Amino acid sequence: MINEIISNIFRKTNNPSDLLTVKYLNDLKYFSAAKKIFLSLENYSADYKLMFVGGCVRKLLKEEEVDDMDIATNINPKKVKEILKEKNIKFIETGIEHGTVSVFINDFKFELTTLRKDLSTDGRHANVEFISDWEVDAKRRDFTINSIYSDLSGKIFDPLGGVADLRKGIVKFIGDAEQRIKEDYIRILRYIRFFTQYSNYEHKQNTVDAIKKNLGNFNKISKERSLDELFKILKLKNLNNLFDNEFSRFVILSIFPQFKYFDRLKSLNKISKHLQPRINKILLLSILIIDNSDNCDFFLYKFNLSNQIKKRILFIKTSFASNYIGDLLNKKNLIKLCYDNNKKEDVIDLLIFLIFNYPQKLKIIENLIEFIDNSAIPEFPIQAEYLIKQFNFTEGKKLGDALKKLESIWIKNNFKIDKDKINSILEI
Repeated sequence: MINEIISNIFRKTNNPSDLLTVKYLNDLKYFSAAKKIFLSLENYSADYKLMFVGGCVRKLLKEEEVDDMDIATNINPKKVKEILKEKNIKFIETGIEHGTVSVFINDFKFELTTLRKDLSTDGRHANVEFISDWEVDAKRRDFTINSIYSDLSGKIFDPLGGVADLRKGIVKFIGDAEQRIKEDYIRILRYIRFFTQYSNYEHKQNTVDAIKKNLGNFNKISKERSLDELFKILKLKNLNNLFDNEFSRFVILSIFPQFKYFDRLKSLNKISKHLQPRINKILLLSILIIDNSDNCDFFLYKFNLSNQIKKRILFIKTSFASNYIGDLLNKKNLIKLCYDNNKKEDVIDLLIFLIFNYPQKLKIIENLIEFIDNSAIPEFPIQAEYLIKQFNFTEGKKLGDALKKLESIWIKNNFKIDKDKINSILEI
């Protein structure tokens, strides 16, 4: 094993109390949830060791937000479970055949995995052997920038030079690119994500060749894993760079051919700063796939998204397809959409979607978003009980028809109705 320990040169915390989250490597030792795991396991035996690895270390080096953490250990999975049970630390066996358990502390997720090497792979799954060699564990990972380890004090173990690559903006596979890809074809999409996010260089020809040679095998990856990786891509702050790069665009459109409208993303830099936090992954997906054809429907069917996501996307699609732009930019119509959908957030999603289709109407749409934000969803003032009590209605179809008629008139009259005229409206 290469015992290369690089002293952490990043900022030291000014507050040495326990932290509920962490942004800097030197703050790890104050991260209370992580401390609980490390101390529980490492104090059990002098031979036991844990280190953070992968995305969390990469993000901390770049001072990016960390929302979960991978921890590597030389402890056998069975022993890991025994100790966690003994210490009353709750865990889930999310991938125990690969040596992984998930630990949740204070709503923060840690994936704890025993060091391993891959004995065989089929492009989706691997048969593994648990080991105690940290460098061998590093070499079976995907990219050098994901093979950086850190202990609880923030000291780095970097056997493959990932820190230097991250600093220079070099994204490269560990060892032979084609071999890494054949071990797990999801790495094609992961490469595109990391290249877009970090690279300061063009694609290496050997990487391009390896990806092109194996791109046809990407369909072996489950739709769930593909979507998980896609949603990480859609969270990139520099997402537009993905489609600006010719090879990256070729790969993403080969995997997701329904992304016909990537040119719409050119309007991202026109969005006001106060609106940017409202541009979420579902809205970005809508921008990429919605038109007046069945393009969007096919994507939703192919990837079997949740009903909640489908509902949000189809609301935008239906509203966009069934209304003229002038109608969609009418305050009364927008309030009616809020009422029909019982949700202002979806209407605001629709308005932001319209910015990407009609960037020349940016100011008008921004004013409408502010209008919706400051408006309340109307409440129909007439209930069934009122008609029963005041007009001797009984439960049944006549009551339902009467309520629908009154509601329709109320909406057409800008959400106003004179209760004194109910008799004449219902002709009773």
